[in-house]
Amino acid sequence: MTYRNKILVTGGILAVFLLAIFMSGCGMLNPVKKPEIGPAGQPTESKPNPPFLQRFASPPTQLYDLEAMAGVVFEGLNKENWAQAQTGITNIQLTWEQAKPLVGEKKGVKEADEALNKLSASIADKKITNSYENLIKFMASISDIAKSYKLSPLSDIITVGNSLRNVSFYVEDKNWSKAASKVKELEGTWNQVKPAMEQIGILDQITITHSNVNQMKDAVNAENKGAFEENLANLNESLGKIREFFYGR
Repeated sequence: MTYRNKILVTGGILAVFLLAIFMSGCGMLNPVKKPEIGPAGQPTESKPNPPFLQRFASPPTQLYDLEAMAGVVFEGLNKENWAQAQTGITNIQLTWEQAKPLVGEKKGVKEADEALNKLSASIADKKITNSYENLIKFMASISDIAKSYKLSPLSDIITVGNSLRNVSFYVEDKNWSKAASKVKELEGTWNQVKPAMEQIGILDQITITHSNVNQMKDAVNAENKGAFEENLANLNESLGKIREFFYGR
């Protein structure tokens, strides 16, 4: 065999070898086929991804309204104003029924239904702690739903609201050690979500909120309820303005 032929043969073998590697690599890049059965039963039921534009849609405004209404219910619970709490839960129930057809079968809907039923029952029975815990669970479920609206900060707004409610509940209960733990969580949550909310038009309230969170932490650690209540009122205003700024976005 001539030198030229040896080169051609070697080149042909190398080409076949590279083609085999390429074809093998293509197979590795393909997504793994979902199994019909796993070692202990059925795999999770997968749902089709929503249309591209729908993934970046704004949340229904009713979800923002629920966060505002949660404040009404919580204040009623914390002050044992059961008439206010009952009015608030009635409005939440009506608004949630309006929101459900708009959000569809998103993660959190089932959990929200369960928590709301328990919340309504615990308010009717005038059980403060149970009502508070179920309100937190309900709003956490609404936050989970809001996460599917990728460009909206609503989920973060609700999470901060829940953290603030946690602090306020334990201060009202005069459980300062628990309140100190919860205000530390509030600080961490706020620092985590703050960058995503820093937009032109609301920067002043972001700065004010940041300052008030730090001052609230100092007030709780000092067990100073007067200073805490002043910071709470300021945070209610600032966070309410932030919620209104992003309303429907």
